[in-house]
Amino acid sequence: MPNHSPSTPSKPSGPTSGYLNSSYSFSISSSDPDGDPLTFQFDWGDGTTSSWGSSSWAHSWVSPGTYCVKAKARDVHGATSGWSSCKNIQITEQTHTITASASSNGNIAPSGVVTVPNGSNKTFSIQPASGYRVLDVRVDNKSVGALNIYTFENVTQNHTITASFALTNQPPVNQPPIAKAGSDQTVEERNTCALNGLGSKDPEGKTLQYTWNQTGGINVQLSNPNKAQATFIAPGIGSDTEKLTFKLTVTDNGGLKNTDTCSVYITKSKPRDSDDDGVPDDQDAFPFDPSETEDNDKDGVGNNADKDDDNDGMTDVWENKYGLDPLFNDASEDADGDGVTNLEEFIAGTDPMIPEENSAPDPPKIQSPDADEVVSLTPTLKIDGFYDPDAEDVHSETRWKIYRKADNACVLDVISVSALTSLQVPNLILDEETTYRWKASFYDNHGAPSEWSDMAIFSTEVNRDDSDNNGIPDNQEIDTPSDMDQDGILDEDEDTIKCVKTNGGDTQMGVSFEGSNTVVEIESIASEDPNAPVYADQQSSGQPEYFPLGLISFKLAIDHPGDQAEVTVYLSEAAPEESIWYKYDPIEEIWLDFSDNAVFSSDRKSVKLFLEDGGAGDADGIANGIIVDPSGVGSSSASAVSGGGGSGGSSGGCFIHSAAYGSSKNRQAVFLQAIRMSHVFAILSLLLILVVIRISISLRVKQILKD
Repeated sequence: MPNHSPSTPSKPSGPTSGYLNSSYSFSISSSDPDGDPLTFQFDWGDGTTSSWGSSSWAHSWVSPGTYCVKAKARDVHGATSGWSSCKNIQITEQTHTITASASSNGNIAPSGVVTVPNGSNKTFSIQPASGYRVLDVRVDNKSVGALNIYTFENVTQNHTITASFALTNQPPVNQPPIAKAGSDQTVEERNTCALNGLGSKDPEGKTLQYTWNQTGGINVQLSNPNKAQATFIAPGIGSDTEKLTFKLTVTDNGGLKNTDTCSVYITKSKPRDSDDDGVPDDQDAFPFDPSETEDNDKDGVGNNADKDDDNDGMTDVWENKYGLDPLFNDASEDADGDGVTNLEEFIAGTDPMIPEENSAPDPPKIQSPDADEVVSLTPTLKIDGFYDPDAEDVHSETRWKIYRKADNACVLDVISVSALTSLQVPNLILDEETTYRWKASFYDNHGAPSEWSDMAIFSTEVNRDDSDNNGIPDNQEIDTPSDMDQDGILDEDEDTIKCVKTNGGDTQMGVSFEGSNTVVEIESIASEDPNAPVYADQQSSGQPEYFPLGLISFKLAIDHPGDQAEVTVYLSEAAPEESIWYKYDPIEEIWLDFSDNAVFSSDRKSVKLFLEDGGAGDADGIANGIIVDPSGVGSSSASAVSGGGGSGGSSGGCFIHSAAYGSSKNRQAVFLQAIRMSHVFAILSLLLILVVIRISISLRVKQILKD
């Protein structure tokens, strides 16, 4: 069906007059024959136009004149309407008037109605006739004293000024004093606050009497309330801020009075931080040393400088290396159960996690792929079963490594507790038509690694799913022009957004890094079927029951390794109210609740994701300038596995790396290892029972034969 241009907008609605440098709003309306959403552009008549956007805009002018404001519309296909008719606005300079007058026996200059530009200053001179003096000058009907010159500063409204005169030898008429309570101020709770009325004065220079009264807020006790300066102790407060108000009354010796008010804002007190290291003094073991805050072993040496924070005789570096706690005295414990304490292992220079008599497993033997076999971009690596010379030992983990042959760069380095003899390489890790080498190593339940297997070699096939190499599978490209981020620009014309069809084409999702300072490019994006075997088999690992918009995987290029990244995922349909954002860990094959790093918009048609290269939201698990993220909107009545990202850990130069044995990041490894050990003990117990039964039967038979 051919596209039709939008109808010409109506004349803009808005004011017909205004002032320089003031902003005025205009709005228009239009329709599209095809029902497409529209964006609008305004021509302000001063040689400038707005960008494409909403139907309501505001503008200000810098020169006087009459301007024609008009607008036109554009649909999502780029078709535009004609310009609307003009809405004229006359812009003038804003002015104010000062009405100046003088009584007899003197004059004021200038006099009469004086026009003054907005924000400017204007000075008036007052001159008495011979034999007369200035009696009083009143501004806006308030006395400012017997002045010969008065200046209005920063005029923003109309004013009046009048002058009166008296004979030189005539006694002056007493004028009321001028009260000044001082500026509003802010003080912290429980600190002393001073109210300052020293700015008050009497036109005749006479002595003034002062009276301070509290007129609002939490009651306080004023000290010296009858002096120019009064003080009080700011009360403790429960909220962040409390407002107190005070009135100053000044009285001259003729009994004339004047008043002024001021406000004091009480704020919560901030903890003292003498060394400005972000830790309050009452929580800082070294309040005057910004490089130290804690002293775990109370030896007077801060944790940063102390090589043994728990004072257990073992250095922090050594304890961290082997997964011991550097802040807990565990010298007498025996982590590997070999009868040698941790401290003795430290002194001897041995591994506290591996029993001395333990034998390492045999190295794996590679099954496939090998011999330069051509494989898909997500091949399954396979090795033979586990063998350990220690019969009671069991297979705990397997480490997998892949190198790009051309430059020997490591692209995957994973230690997994679930992928023991086979591992499917996660999507988006390998490049097409590239040769790789790979190897594997076993770990027993003591954490002892085997030697590496022999190196195998394979090559990847051509990626025939993306013929135009735009990073989107051909069968997932959106067929019709779209503007998922509603910025008035077609998505296909922007470099900051990529969109795909999901759920077989029933829905769409788009990923945008518009506004990000760290994302360089969306290298690729693809939708994935949540019912595929790789996901469907993981119901026991926290998979949501329903993915209303399907799943997506995307790969981001980051400016610097380790950077944090912020992207927005746009949804063609609003996410259900009860749904949350889930992530899939392809290494440990578990689903993760990513709510702590995902914020839905108010209409739930977009979600902002906060990712970190090598951390939260990065399936490749390492700070390498690449973020790989398989995730989607999901809902489930079952509890999701809590967490914030894929496999943890790091390995220099590698794209994926998960935590090694003994790491605090590998709690699931310990859990699965415990399950395997319980199975072994159960089998051994059953065998023992069978042996006992057999012996009992044999003895019984011998007894019968003897009888």
